[in-house]
Amino acid sequence: MIFLSVLIVSCGQRETTALQNREEQLVKKEHEFAQKESEYDALLAMRDSLRASQSKQLKPDTIVQRWPDSIAGQWNSRLVCRSSNCNNYVIGDQRNEQWQFVADATGIYVKTYTKNKTMRLFKGSLLDNRISLVQVQDSMNESRARVQMNLDLIGSKIMRGTQTVGTNGDCEANFSIELTRIER
Repeated sequence: MIFLSVLIVSCGQRETTALQNREEQLVKKEHEFAQKESEYDALLAMRDSLRASQSKQLKPDTIVQRWPDSIAGQWNSRLVCRSSNCNNYVIGDQRNEQWQFVADATGIYVKTYTKNKTMRLFKGSLLDNRISLVQVQDSMNESRARVQMNLDLIGSKIMRGTQTVGTNGDCEANFSIELTRIER
């Protein structure tokens, strides 16, 4: 009976030690991830700083592109998957993001956010009442997906269009987009 009690206590201590080791490994991985996220944020800040310094060095005859006032600023987006042959996109999937139409010396852009974190950056072009956006690829973006969007201006408070996501010819997903202006 005493032997059985010692055996049970011994097994319980091993399980507790193994659990503590796993928790320590998890804390270490979370710390490493936080460091990488901090480095990424610092790189983004440095990039923005470089862009800002470039815009200050513009010559007087340099033309800086800007979004019209009716477009510039914050918008809420709703994306709905309409067709897909991809494993990670299902017809009917919905996504909500915040979009910011911005401009600097290098062009006009759209930044997309989810829960106040920058997700993606798109280079824009505006012709008549049609906006085309193509995702800007950078060294920090490991995604091999190509994303392209076309938007039509419906009014001063709404835009609609389509988004196409593709990966190296493997799959393609199409989304409908509806943007509504965030009133300040």
